[in-house]
Amino acid sequence: MGEFQFAVLTWQGFLLIAAAAAKVRAPRRFAMAVAGCRLAPSALVEPLAWSVPGVEVILGAGLISGWHPTIMLRLAAALFASFGLAMASALLRGRRPSCGCGVGEDRPVSWLLVARTGGLAIFAGLSSAIPPPLGLQVLWRATSGLSRDAALATLIALLLLGMTWRALTVGLRVHNRLEALRR
Repeated sequence: MGEFQFAVLTWQGFLLIAAAAAKVRAPRRFAMAVAGCRLAPSALVEPLAWSVPGVEVILGAGLISGWHPTIMLRLAAALFASFGLAMASALLRGRRPSCGCGVGEDRPVSWLLVARTGGLAIFAGLSSAIPPPLGLQVLWRATSGLSRDAALATLIALLLLGMTWRALTVGLRVHNRLEALRR
């Protein structure tokens, strides 16, 4: 496995695990997002709300471990595509439920979120099928002195930095909204 594929696997694996963790922390909110899309009978909403985070964790762990990377990336592409199709279906029917994404703030479904999720699906699918574009190959060759452990540590540090930044910006927005309500 090359450095590019390792980075893609690790990044998408952590993304899925972070999304699953947020869904498990607020299961009712995710169940409401599933119900809001109105794609499943109400009897299946709770089972879906509990099974999706489990699938995300299993798939995320499979991606990070590098176990059958081509299959894992294709499964991730299918999962992201199904999320995108569910959101697009809701929008086309005039519904704007919560996205249920699980990472960051809870926001209503939008075409931008559909595009983002579709981009994740396309990126995972292409990463499983073709080598990276020349520019990324040059970038990875330029940093090929990094060991796998150093690359993983760097990726984790960047992920934590991004999550910290996101938490701070969301926290600031919440603080500003509360201050506005107090006035």
